[in-house]
Amino acid sequence: MRNSTSRRIIETLLEKAAAKEPWRTEHSQIRSATYTDSGHLALEHQKLFQSMPQAIALSADLPANGSALTRECGGVDILLTRNSDGEANAFLNVCRHRSSRVVTEERSCSSRLTCPYHAWSYDLNGSLVALPDNTSFPEVTVPQEGLRKLPIYEQQGVIWVTPSPSTTPVPGPDLGPFSEDFESFELSAYEHWRSHRFDLEMNWKLVIDTFLEPYHFASLHRSTVGPFFISNLCHAQRHGSHIREVLPRKSLLGLSNVDPGLWDVVPHSAVVYVLFPATVLVMQIDHVETWRVIPHPTDPSQSVCDLDFYIPLDSGESSEVHWEKNWQITIDTVINEDFLAMTGVQRGLSSGAFSSVTAGANEPALSMFHDILKDRLMPVEKS
Repeated sequence: MRNSTSRRIIETLLEKAAAKEPWRTEHSQIRSATYTDSGHLALEHQKLFQSMPQAIALSADLPANGSALTRECGGVDILLTRNSDGEANAFLNVCRHRSSRVVTEERSCSSRLTCPYHAWSYDLNGSLVALPDNTSFPEVTVPQEGLRKLPIYEQQGVIWVTPSPSTTPVPGPDLGPFSEDFESFELSAYEHWRSHRFDLEMNWKLVIDTFLEPYHFASLHRSTVGPFFISNLCHAQRHGSHIREVLPRKSLLGLSNVDPGLWDVVPHSAVVYVLFPATVLVMQIDHVETWRVIPHPTDPSQSVCDLDFYIPLDSGESSEVHWEKNWQITIDTVINEDFLAMTGVQRGLSSGAFSSVTAGANEPALSMFHDILKDRLMPVEKS
C-alpha cells in the first residue's frame, strides 16, 4: 500500500490505541428479516447477484495462455479462459449443442475446450471449431459463434464478471482510491495454492459480517488469532459499494518509533476488502485470501463459501511448512470459531426473538456494508 495511504491509517490507529478506545462512528440497526426472509433473498438475487459485476477470480487463476477456470456465480455456471493473446474471456459454461457443461474440472490448460458429452469443441475465444459427424448437422458450419459471452473486466489482478449476457458495454467496477492499493500489491506476482469449500447453514451476509469487526477477537479468537491483533480497533473506509477495513496487529504499535516515511500498514495488519456484493479479499502479511460467498437459490439460511489461498510466486518447497501452518490456523479459526458462531446466530435470527440486531459504533465497516445493501435494494428497503 502507498506510504501516503498507510500514514493516514496508521496515525489514526496509533492515536486510538494510545487512548485505548476503538474508532467509533454511528451505531445502526439491521433488520433480522434481511437474513431470514426468502422474499428478501429473491430480491438480492435479482438486484445484486444476477446483474452486478462480481469479483470471481484473480488474474493468478488464469496464469498462462490456454488457462481455463470454472466458477458458479449469479445462479449460472461460468467459464473463464485466457486466450493466445493473453486476454481473459468469460462465457456461460454451456455447450450450444445440448446445453451440457463444456468444462467440468475447476482448473485446466489447453488450446481447445471440448464438451465431454458429444465432443463439440471450442477455442479459447469461445468459437465452435469442431464437432464429430458434422454431416448430421447441415446447418452448423465451423468455425462459428459458439459459447455465450459474458461481460468481463480485468484490472489490477482482479477479474470481474457480470453473469448476465449483454449486447451493450458493461462498465467495470469503480474502486476509486482502492485501485491504488491493488496496484501496489502486484497481485500478478502471486499464484493459486489451495482452495476449500464450506457448505454453510447461514445466510450469505453472515459470512461477510464476520470479517467486518474485530470486536469479537478477544473473546471468540482468544486462543487462535486474537493474541496477534489489537482487539476492538479497526479503520474503515467506503468507496461506492466497496469497503476497505484495516485490522491492526499488535506489531503496529512499534511503528510509533519508526520514520513515518517508511510506514507500510500491510505487514502490521490484515487488510480486508469487501468487493461488493459478496467477495472478501484479505491482504495478509505474506499471502492473499479470497472468500467468495454464494447465496442459496431459495433458502436464506444456507450458503456456500469458497476460500482460495494465493502465495508469492517461486516460494519454493522450503516454504511449504509455513503455508501449511498458515492454512491450518485459518481453517481452524474459521470452522471452529467464526462459522460455528454464525451458525448459532442464524438460528437465533430465525427464532424471531428480536426484530433487529445492532451494529455498534465500534463496528463501522459492518454498518457500511449494510448501508450499501440498503442503497442497492431501494426502494424496497426504504418502505
